[in-house]
Amino acid sequence: MTPRLAGAWSELAATILIWGFYFVRLVQSAGSGQLAEAGFARAMGLPFAVSVAVSILAAILIGFVVEVFDKRDRRRRHRDDDEAWAGLRATRLAHGVVVTSLMILTGLALVLGALSGPSAAERAQAILSSLMDNGLVLAANAGVLILVLAEIAHYGALIVYLGRSRR
Repeated sequence: MTPRLAGAWSELAATILIWGFYFVRLVQSAGSGQLAEAGFARAMGLPFAVSVAVSILAAILIGFVVEVFDKRDRRRRHRDDDEAWAGLRATRLAHGVVVTSLMILTGLALVLGALSGPSAAERAQAILSSLMDNGLVLAANAGVLILVLAEIAHYGALIVYLGRSRR
């Protein structure tokens, strides 16, 4: 296993663990009513800040370790080119996940908004207010979820592409 492939596996595991913790905590907080009662900043501010900080620190640490081992293992320029192309393809896939997710959410909102009428809008607002005090909090966390899914898709694709380039 090359250092870049090990780094991709490490990043995938760190992303799933760190953000999995955050979203489980968010669902628990919303389900118990604590989020609506206390507000996002009090209920989820610290878990969100910790998730962001730990993600950044994990990326720096994993990147540093990969670079240290990668410099020791510089065998072929061809492998480096394969890894660069794999990274570009994985990034393109991750961007596709973000764009597709946003298009689906936007299209769904437009279609439901156009077809549902005022009574459905009031019911949706009541559901959102019971889950979370502010619909913008739900939208912001949906955006964070899309970014996390894009990162998972990126590292997963990188693992597949780097695995193929080794054969």
